[in-house]
Amino acid sequence: MKKTLILLLLLTLNNTFSQTEIKTDEHWTAYALSISPENEETVFNLIDDYFGQNKMDGIKVMLFSILFADDSMADATHEMVFVGDSKSMGKFYSPQNFTTEWNLLSSKLNNFIDKTIWSLNGTGMASTGPDPSKVVYPYERVLNWGPDRNIQDFKNAWLKLNKKHERSDRSGVIFSITSSAKYKSGVVLRYPTYEAMLNSNAEYAKKTQSWKKDWQTYLKENGGGQIVRNFTRVLLKEW
Repeated sequence: MKKTLILLLLLTLNNTFSQTEIKTDEHWTAYALSISPENEETVFNLIDDYFGQNKMDGIKVMLFSILFADDSMADATHEMVFVGDSKSMGKFYSPQNFTTEWNLLSSKLNNFIDKTIWSLNGTGMASTGPDPSKVVYPYERVLNWGPDRNIQDFKNAWLKLNKKHERSDRSGVIFSITSSAKYKSGVVLRYPTYEAMLNSNAEYAKKTQSWKKDWQTYLKENGGGQIVRNFTRVLLKEW
């Protein structure tokens, strides 16, 4: 665990209404990074200084520390994620946005980031759980599937399951991946604590009689395919 970077997150866990909804205009980009331990604090401070002073209109910027990962992310220590609507993301990635300050940040980061493991982009498809703008669940498990999973079946099965079982003990989003032939869809499951990530699913199943049957139905209808990437991350900060 990256002790020098993990922040003490003060969470306000209100009784926020849990709702499953379809995403119509949510886009994301993600960069898996390899950073040596001695450079972690420097990288965090550079990113924090820049985005603290330069707010991205319509875009959430998130920096994660990778806690556990399979071989596909063996060298990754952190992940940088940007999420916004098409207009905001289009503006963010336009040449006009590459200002002197942005280029200076990039130049400085290149001195302290060993390498970029991968970069991906895609779209959000559907979400469930408390509104992330009101409740921050920092512990996240991310699963990816390849092209053998039917994305539309995945979306329909996810919506069917979570509209019946709208939970406040976790939030999540399913997404498609555009820029990869190997990784085509995925889910992010968010939890308020590491303990909740370990136990909340089993606890929910114990107290909800219909869950086991509904989960088995979901497994039959979710588009099939094999998990091709599996990792756990913790949110360091969101700007």
